[in-house]
Amino acid sequence: MDSIAIRMVEEKDIPLVQRYVSQKEVARTTNVPEPYPEGGAKEWYKIVMEEKERGKHFPFAILFDGEFAGSISLRVEKDGQGAIDYWVAPPFWNKGIGTEAVKRVIAFGENQVGLEAIETCCLKENPGSSMVLEKNGFRYIRDFEIDPEEKHGGKIAQVYRLEF
Repeated sequence: MDSIAIRMVEEKDIPLVQRYVSQKEVARTTNVPEPYPEGGAKEWYKIVMEEKERGKHFPFAILFDGEFAGSISLRVEKDGQGAIDYWVAPPFWNKGIGTEAVKRVIAFGENQVGLEAIETCCLKENPGSSMVLEKNGFRYIRDFEIDPEEKHGGKIAQVYRLEF
C-alpha cells in the first residue's frame, strides 16, 4: 500500500493531533484524557520527543496519501521488549491504514531497534483494533479488567503479543 507511510512525528503535526484526539470517537478507545485538554498535544509532543532522545520512544505520524491520518508509537519497555499504541483519525477509518502502520512499526522495531517481542492491549469492545493486531501476527494472550482508578476502569482489555 504505497499510499500509507509512517514518519517521525513533527512539530507541525501538533494541531492535527490536538484536533483528532479531542474527538470522542478517538478518545473512547484510547488512553488519552477525555475531554482532551487544550494544549495537550503540545505537551504530548514535548514528552515523546524527550523520550525519543533517550531511545525509549519512537512516535510516528501515520500518513495516508501524504495527509496526517493518525499516530503510532513504539516504546522500549525493557531489553528486547516493546509496546505499541496507535490511533487512526475517524475520516481515515476502514481503509487498512492501521494494519499497514502496525506492519511498518513492527519492521522498525525488529530491524532498527532490535526488539524480540512487542506487546499491546486494546479494549475488548474495539474489535477493529484486535483485527489490526491479528492481521499482523499478534496472538491473543489474555483478558484483564482495567483498574477502576484508570480511564476505562472496569472495562475488559485484551493483551496481544508478537515475538520475532
